[in-house]
Amino acid sequence: MRLRLIALLLVAFAAPARADTGSNGSGDDDTPTADDMRDVLGGERAQNVRATDDAPAEKPDAQDEEPATGTIRGGAYADTDHTTVLRTIGILGKTFGRWHLDGSFTVDAVTSASIDVRTSPALSKVDTVTSASGISTTTGGQMHDTRYQGTGGVGWKDSAGHAFNATTALASETDYKSISGGLNGSYDILDRNATLLGGLTVTDSWVSSVLDPSLHRKLFALGWSAGIARVLTRNDALRLRYDGKASEGYQASPYRSVRFGNWTTMTNADHQIIFDNTIGSPDGLPERVPGSRVSHALTLEWVHSLAPGIGLHPSLRVARDTWGVTSTTAAVDLRVARPSWRLDAGYRFYRQWGADFFESKYVMDPSAYRYYTSDKELGQQVGHLVTFDIAAVLIDKQQESDSRLLLDARVDLFRYSYPGFLLLPSRSSAFVELGLIWEL
Repeated sequence: MRLRLIALLLVAFAAPARADTGSNGSGDDDTPTADDMRDVLGGERAQNVRATDDAPAEKPDAQDEEPATGTIRGGAYADTDHTTVLRTIGILGKTFGRWHLDGSFTVDAVTSASIDVRTSPALSKVDTVTSASGISTTTGGQMHDTRYQGTGGVGWKDSAGHAFNATTALASETDYKSISGGLNGSYDILDRNATLLGGLTVTDSWVSSVLDPSLHRKLFALGWSAGIARVLTRNDALRLRYDGKASEGYQASPYRSVRFGNWTTMTNADHQIIFDNTIGSPDGLPERVPGSRVSHALTLEWVHSLAPGIGLHPSLRVARDTWGVTSTTAAVDLRVARPSWRLDAGYRFYRQWGADFFESKYVMDPSAYRYYTSDKELGQQVGHLVTFDIAAVLIDKQQESDSRLLLDARVDLFRYSYPGFLLLPSRSSAFVELGLIWEL
């Protein structure tokens, strides 16, 4: 039964994770991203799992060295809120017996004329510095930045179902820098028919502004998770996971402003959004949000084997935080694994209820409010995500010393609506990524 669980989990949970294409702003952490698809459940490599239950799995010899792997990915993101991201990723990994080392480097080139940029008093101006990278423009309402991120990790596992991983990451933008570290592990019990899971992450961030050299703020975040996966039948397994996160420090955006009163808007010839009928300055005031935020999420996943190498993976997630943001995510994925190709197709639905202090318009004087924001990610949301990912072997090994080359292609289509956010009722986006994977 344990062998069937291993094969089942590989089909259902083995889709590679990629980083979110969004920024490191103060948006809702419960919004589903591709990272939500990642599972900490391990297991033997796919090529070491046979297709039938009566054939024993080939256990890798702890003294044998598996081939090094190298991955290059290129992707492009675009949305109807006038934001584009060009992404390049390089990944290296190597297994030494029971140990595994890996590292990655990611470069994101971002160009945006989003609603946040065009409503910012400073970023929307013409002939001024209007970007996080400090580039001046004569068009107004556009920003450019480049984000760099490097990661490293070390992992260990034995043949008895015990695994441990340690990771670290460094990220840098012109006005944002962070360092993080994480530990996670798994431990099999009940004759390897159940797995206990746990993890901890720590992130320290530094926030600044190219428009205000005096602004230097800190943000600290601690995340934790715990879960259990259990084999129910030869074809079914369940996993229940709890995730928590506590953030302390500066969680606003240095570029986002809030207008007060029953305001109206118009767009001028330079694509600036002009506010009228405001209480006080039409430039508004910098947003103000609490300095502390704690979130809790519970996820239930079911893995069902439809046939050897074919798995169905429904899941349900509910979350709430101390700002009052509540969300529900329902998803279903179909995963197919064959000797020379793998397919992953999925859909997920997201529903969010906004923060306690979020309002479509703050119609009274600013002194009447303790907190105020113009961040659409803190309001109501309804989201739909369709994912299609296929990987295929381009060059297979003819003998043990040969290299293996695989091609991976992924398409994510998003559609979000923002009830109650008057400046942007909806947003559609697409992310397309191609990757080459070498086994050297």
